[in-house]
Amino acid sequence: MDALELRGRLFAMLVCLDDRLPADQAALIHKFVDVGEWGLALEQIADVLSEDEIGLHDEERAELLAHNSRMEMGDRVPNALGLCPSIH
Repeated sequence: MDALELRGRLFAMLVCLDDRLPADQAALIHKFVDVGEWGLALEQIADVLSEDEIGLHDEERAELLAHNSRMEMGDRVPNALGLCPSIH
C-alpha cells in the first residue's frame, strides 16, 4: 500500500467513525492524517476509541489492525482496540 492509499483509507476510517468520535478529537486526527503523521493518527484513533470504550464493527477493527500491522507499529493499537466492544 502506498502513502496516498494509506492516507485515503485513514480518512475513510474517520468518516466511518465520525458519529462515534468527539468532534475535537476527529479534527485533531484529521490534521495528523493531512500532514502525513499516519502512525500518530492511528494511535490517536485507537486511544480515543479505547478511552470511551467505543464499539467497533468487526470490519473497522480489522482495518485498523491491518494498518497497524502494515506500519509495523507494535502492540499499542491492538491493546487499545481490545478495550472496545464489538458492534454486531
